Amino acid sequence: MAILLIGMTNLGIGFKVFSGDLLEKILVKSTDTKIKSILFGTLSTLIMQFSILVSIVTISFLSAGLISLGAGIGIIFGVNLGNTASSWLIVGLTNIKILMLAIPLLIIGVLFFFQKDSILKGLGNIFIGIGFFFLGVDYIKSGFENFKHIIDLSRFDFAGFKGVFVF
Repeated sequence: MAILLIGMTNLGIGFKVFSGDLLEKILVKSTDTKIKSILFGTLSTLIMQFSILVSIVTISFLSAGLISLGAGIGIIFGVNLGNTASSWLIVGLTNIKILMLAIPLLIIGVLFFFQKDSILKGLGNIFIGIGFFFLGVDYIKSGFENFKHIIDLSRFDFAGFKGVFVF
């Protein structure tokens, strides 16, 4: 879990350095309505994989009074939807072994991180973040493989409202 969190933190730092003020300008224009706020949070997280950065920028904009509380809540809600959806899409719907992607991304990220250009450093942080994210997800996935034979959740599968309350 710690590796996953380190990856998410590096990803946020990398996108902040790489994108500069562009993200902030887009955020202000994309919060006119609650629906746009939710969609912005979801799509930005799905496309760029950086939920922490969007959350941090949203909170700072709220404290500065640049966006409304409703828009901020909508963005955070959308970020959570996008983060959950992207994790499941990456792990559940692909047959790609994400560990095979993690190591090359980490190597490329470290090479870019030690460059003098700030854009390359930001890109390096992004690659390092994605690499650690994939590595953390793979470790969590392989860790829970051992429990699938021990814990059988299908016995708690109830129909109707009883099933809703159990899960």
